[in-house]
Amino acid sequence: MIINKIEFPIYMSALLLALIASSLNIYLELKNKTRKEYILYFLILFLSYCLFGGIYLSYTVNGKLELFSYTAAFTSLIAGITFEKIIPNKDRMYLKSLIISLPLAYSIAKIGCFLAGCCYGIPYNDIFSVTYTNGLNISLFPIQLLESLLFFILFIFLKKIKSKKHIVEISIICTCTLKYLTDFLRYEHINKIITRNQILSLLFILVVIIYSIYKNFKK
Repeated sequence: MIINKIEFPIYMSALLLALIASSLNIYLELKNKTRKEYILYFLILFLSYCLFGGIYLSYTVNGKLELFSYTAAFTSLIAGITFEKIIPNKDRMYLKSLIISLPLAYSIAKIGCFLAGCCYGIPYNDIFSVTYTNGLNISLFPIQLLESLLFFILFIFLKKIKSKKHIVEISIICTCTLKYLTDFLRYEHINKIITRNQILSLLFILVVIIYSIYKNFKK
C-alpha cells in the first residue's frame, strides 16, 4: 500500500499486529494462573512454532508465505500440547489460551489480506463489492472483511465460554466449521466441489471428534 508516495508493507504489518494481539491475549489469560517465566517460555514456543509453520512449511507446500495458514495453526497446537507435557496442569490452561487466541489472530490477518488484495472472494457486483485494479480488475465479494468480522465474533464468544468443559475441542470445531463455510465465498472455490482448506477443516474436526470419543471411552 502506498500513502503519499510512502510504501507501507501493510500485509506484514497486519501479520505482526496479529501476533502481538494473540500473544497479549495469551498473557492476559495466563497472568494470574501461572508463573510469569512460564508464560514467557510458552509465548516463545508459540511464536517459534507459529512462524515455522506459517513461513517455512506454508512456503514449502504453497510456494508463498501464509502466516496464519493451517500449517501455522497445526504447529501452534503442537506448541501448546508440547508445553503442557513439559509443565503439566490439570485444566490445560496453556493450550486453552492459545486456541482461544487463534481466531483473534486470524481476524486481524484477514484485514491485511483485504488491504493487500489477496485471498479475495467470488465475483460479486452489488453492495460492498471490491475491485482490485492491479489484480483481476473485476468486482469481488469482500470475503476477507466478512471472515475478519466473523472470526472476531467467534473470539468474543469463546472468551465468554472459556470456563466450559471441553473448551479446547469446542474452539477447534467452531473455528474449523467457520473456516469451512466461509471458504465457499472465496474465489478459489469456483469450479471446485471442495477446496484444500475445506478438506483440512473437515480433517481437523474429524480428529477432534475421534479424540473426544476415545477420551470419554477410556474414562
